[in-house]
This record gives sequence, C-alpha cells and structure tokens, in this order.
Amino acid sequence: MNSSQRLRLLAVSLVTAAVASISGPAVAATTTGGPPGRGGHENTQRCYTDVAPQTVNGFSNHARQRMAERGVSEDEIRNGVRIGARTASCQQNGNWRYTLGMSGGELVVIVGIGNGGWNVVTVFWKNESNA
Repeated sequence: MNSSQRLRLLAVSLVTAAVASISGPAVAATTTGGPPGRGGHENTQRCYTDVAPQTVNGFSNHARQRMAERGVSEDEIRNGVRIGARTASCQQNGNWRYTLGMSGGELVVIVGIGNGGWNVVTVFWKNESNA
C-alpha cells in the first residue's frame, strides 16, 4: 500500500469516526464491529490503518485519571506516541498499543479512535499488578 492510499484510508476512517460520533450510538454500532456479548467468537474488528498513529487528538477521562495516578504528563504521552509509532502493535479490538521506555519502567499507552480522531484510552506500567 503506497502513502497516498494510506492517506486516503486514514481520511476515510477519520470521517467515518466523526460521523459516528455526531450521529450517536445507533450509527456507531453499525459502523464498527465490536466483540460479541457471549459465545467465544472472535472479535473481527481490525485497526483502521496499517500504520500506528503518530499523534493523538485527546485523552479520555479514564486516561487522564490514570496519568495523574502514575505521574505521567500529556507531553510525555504525545512524545511517546510520536516516537513509539514505529513499534506500536495493533490489538484485535482496533486499538493501538504503545510500549514506551521511561525512567520508571515500561509505560503502556492504549490509543483508540473516537470523537473525531485518535484518543488515549488508558495508561499503565507494564508490570503493574492492577493493570
């Protein structure tokens, strides 16, 4: 896939996410496939792009709370996502997982699409017992 195809795919995914966030849950439920409630079936949703995002548009309230608990700033997360995009991995639920080497150890940052762009969902230390 060349870079212009990637850019078009990213643009389409961002527009789709923006429409879903404006339209509400009824459209959002039909535009993305989520995990089944029960039954052990695999989640078939994949990441929206084949390259991890290098920027984030925002932070969930949960992520902000976890960042405060762990003493991590927005700037550290933004820089880590920019630098860590090369090694980020796509999770089966469509979110990207970044593992960032920091002075306190390895920080895991989960980024997902929503509210018109890529947002930090949660943050935790890799070997944290309550992660």
